[in-house]
Order: sequence, then C-alpha cells, then structure tokens
Amino acid sequence: MKLLTVLMLIALPLSCFAGSGCNLLEESINDTLSSDVNIQSYLRTYRQFIHGKAERRAATQLKQCFGEQNGKTVDNVQVMLQTIYGSVWCSEY
Repeated sequence: MKLLTVLMLIALPLSCFAGSGCNLLEESINDTLSSDVNIQSYLRTYRQFIHGKAERRAATQLKQCFGEQNGKTVDNVQVMLQTIYGSVWCSEY
C-alpha cells in the first residue's frame, strides 16, 4: 500500500512541494483517501494524469486499496503526511 502511494504521488507532474500549499496534490491525496469519492469519479477527476491502461489500472488499485482500509488506517496516513510536511526537510518550503 505504501509503495503504491509513493508511486502514485511520484507520477503526478508536480509543480510544487507537498505541504507548501499545492492544492492539486492535497486534493488528490484527500480524494484518494476519501470513501465519499468513488473510483469512476476519481478516474474522471484525474484523467489528465492517467495515460494508458497501466496507469488507469494503477490509479484504480490505489483508490481501491484505500477504499478497503478502515478509518484508523486512513487517519494514520493523514498523520504521516502531516509529519512529513512538518519535518525539518520540508519546513524550508
């Protein structure tokens, strides 16, 4: 699961750093973690970043993976992200 998360975040063409106010990144993370966003809606929203069957399958698996997790796991991912954003390595940004 962690590897899929990292790979998906790397695949996004980011023009900003995590935790620095990049709305696109934060929205995509929130949509990935949210059980309120279904897979088809998720794929439609991020279709500009999904090219080909392999990327579509990876995005679908990423969304399914988090959709099957309990609330505690999703909360822990949010805590992890905030820890990363607040780290000394990211604080400069």
